[in-house]
Amino acid sequence: ISAALEVSSPVGIIAGGGAMPFAVADSLSARGIAPVLFALRGACDPVRVARFRHHWMSVGQLGRATKLFRSEGCRDLIFIGTLQRPALSEIRLDWGTIRVLPRVFAAFRGGDDHLLSGIGRLLEQDGFRMVGIRDVAPEILMPEGDIARATPDSAASADIVKGREVLGALGPFDIGQAVVVIDGHVV
Repeated sequence: ISAALEVSSPVGIIAGGGAMPFAVADSLSARGIAPVLFALRGACDPVRVARFRHHWMSVGQLGRATKLFRSEGCRDLIFIGTLQRPALSEIRLDWGTIRVLPRVFAAFRGGDDHLLSGIGRLLEQDGFRMVGIRDVAPEILMPEGDIARATPDSAASADIVKGREVLGALGPFDIGQAVVVIDGHVV
């Protein structure tokens, strides 16, 4: 059985910007799994989110979020979509966040992956399960292999090898999410 079939309904989608939160919600809906979007103010598209059951939240409302996740019956949660780190003046702290503030500050000391992992660990300690896109909507990921029906030549293959090495070297430092190599040069 794949992990996608083990997800419990409804799934809470902590929705940032862009198309991905809605692609995940559509994928879940198509499989009969109810999505509930927890739309982040200032990031999530208010027109597109209206198609789904949703709640609006501000960054810093961990206590409110936890109550909403429970009231909706969402055990499984996914972070998806773009989000710029907010200015301190935009963060709306609630009591649930203040209660774990030292751990939240520790999560902020690092890259985006460190921050999301830290917040995810806090939610898991409250009984939720963080899932990834491979668990909830694997069919919307890019497939492996030559999707352009063209096999890379030796120069392109060398660029691919170099790109993978650069990603391998940068990964532990939580810097960026991709690399572009053209003619042997990292651009």
